[in-house]
Amino acid sequence: MGLFFDNVHIRKNDKYNTEALKSELIRQLSEQGFVPLPHEGEESVCVAICEPPHSDWVSVASDTFQFSVEEAMKKTAVHFSQRFDTDVLCAACFDSDFLQLLLQPAGDAADGWINIGRPEEIPHRRRTKLSPWGKLVGDMPRLKEIVRTEHVFAEEAFAQIAELIRMEPAQATLEVGAPDLLPPEQITRLFFAAPQGTIRPPRFVIPRYNGMPCRIGKSEIVSVYNTGGKSKGLGVMFIGDCVDQGEIAFEDVKLQLRRNEAWEYLPIDLEIAELTDGRKCLLWKDPSFPIPPAVSESIPWMKRTWLAFEREIGVRFTPVGNPRKVLDITVAIYPLENPHGLVSWCVYAGFGTKRRYIEKHNAMIGDEQKELFWLDPDAYDLD
Repeated sequence: MGLFFDNVHIRKNDKYNTEALKSELIRQLSEQGFVPLPHEGEESVCVAICEPPHSDWVSVASDTFQFSVEEAMKKTAVHFSQRFDTDVLCAACFDSDFLQLLLQPAGDAADGWINIGRPEEIPHRRRTKLSPWGKLVGDMPRLKEIVRTEHVFAEEAFAQIAELIRMEPAQATLEVGAPDLLPPEQITRLFFAAPQGTIRPPRFVIPRYNGMPCRIGKSEIVSVYNTGGKSKGLGVMFIGDCVDQGEIAFEDVKLQLRRNEAWEYLPIDLEIAELTDGRKCLLWKDPSFPIPPAVSESIPWMKRTWLAFEREIGVRFTPVGNPRKVLDITVAIYPLENPHGLVSWCVYAGFGTKRRYIEKHNAMIGDEQKELFWLDPDAYDLD
């Protein structure tokens, strides 16, 4: 994965000072419902201010900057340019494939846009316009050369442009969640609590759906995350005709969790239980298991996605037994405080029948993928 970042760069002048910038950022976020915090918290929103002494620019990165829409970039640039009567540069980088820069000169309606890379997924972007950069860049031929060059990583162009406008190249990729490329004493961080949403009962969803059947003797995983409030108590069930008839069992069953940005595995013991219709299932439950709450929807999406990943609960298992029965395997995971928040994984769910699932699956497989992903209908019990 490449770099994603959205940041703002404010050119220093006699109307700028760091305390005024901090006050402005606090005021802006407070108006949006964010509450200043004395220190970082698990769901806190961060703002980083970078002010190298030998740079003409002060850089700001924030979890709240989202420049995927050009109007948001323009609005931010105009605001800070008017507030400090100075030139402002906004930058957005998408997976190191596409970089967009906007220069908003002080007291001038003209703006300068630079595009680096090919934005296949972002088709309608402003055209590059270099003339407003003239007063900042003494070497315009060099700027044109940088813009026209095909860069392996789009952010490399920004680092080169930074040198032309007397900015430290490391400021170009400033983001709140990345290791600091500049001395820590040059970076000030502010933390905020995101606005509180409505508390909902715990309810699970599956973030990534595995579309391939389980394999006998191979470790598999089903992961969920919570979209409601925090609670206690987790249940895991293995169900299906294969379980009821004792044709498939499960070994090395464990929870896969994230702890301090590393994987942790907790073995669990399945017990035979009975469903309301009389069929047998394999069940594990722990009334004291802590289920973390959903990540606040008011947190910007990049950080929200990462926090949701960190809170995922995975059930890892290795099926053993009759390989013809693996399509029957169903894994159900549910919060004990709200059994209606259950979610289940079955590979042919949504297709109606096992036969239709295999037909649809194989129809989507290209010739170059057949060796790995083609499913033989004769290898499974379909009826």
